[in-house]
Amino acid sequence: MNSKPFLLAVILLSLKASLFAQTLVGVEGGLSYNTYHTNIANRAATSLTGNSGFTVGIPILYRIYPWLYITAIPGLVQKGYTMNRTDSLAGEYDRHKNTYLQLPVGAHLEYGGRRLRFGLDAGLYAGYWLYGRVKGRTADIFNGTSANGGEQFQLDSYNQSYSFLSERDNRWEEGWWLGPGIQYLLTGYCRVTVAARYYQSLTSQEKTAASAIPAYNRTWTFSIGAAWSIHKSKPRT
Repeated sequence: MNSKPFLLAVILLSLKASLFAQTLVGVEGGLSYNTYHTNIANRAATSLTGNSGFTVGIPILYRIYPWLYITAIPGLVQKGYTMNRTDSLAGEYDRHKNTYLQLPVGAHLEYGGRRLRFGLDAGLYAGYWLYGRVKGRTADIFNGTSANGGEQFQLDSYNQSYSFLSERDNRWEEGWWLGPGIQYLLTGYCRVTVAARYYQSLTSQEKTAASAIPAYNRTWTFSIGAAWSIHKSKPRT
């Protein structure tokens, strides 16, 4: 009798059981807040403000030691900003809401008691700009009226999908991320999670050929969720 297939099956099952015994899979969702960092000194009467959005993710943690995990959090993050016109152009604005498919990968450090655990995540991430929407108001220069020695323009509103240009838009984003978290163990295999994370882009959203002035996203996310151990474990003592 050839025992090699049997031994191979035993090894594969053992590896699978070992992996599952050390793996957590969860789901989370919450809010994002993004700021857009670029030089607008050449744009008169203009200011930049951050925008809030959403975040959803599927955290996956693989345990190396009781206090150290390798983590990955595939998900969606909305990153937006608003460009406001000021002074005589007050009332005009251009608001962008951009949705990214994002994959942060890094290390998760964990410490605490039997039920309540505290954590710190750090690592690198890559994202892809999936979709964008632009909303705002702009002056209709063809329908101006004279008043008080000056000219007043009507403001036209717009709300439309963002049109990507390959020559201008850098749809890939890479950077680093960092953030604290709290976990509360409900049962031997289920825990509630709360996390805050900061994402710093290292790549400009606009290509150098289109603009010599780089523009970077800086994003905070705040989420709540739950995670399950694939193999039931006892609470830590």
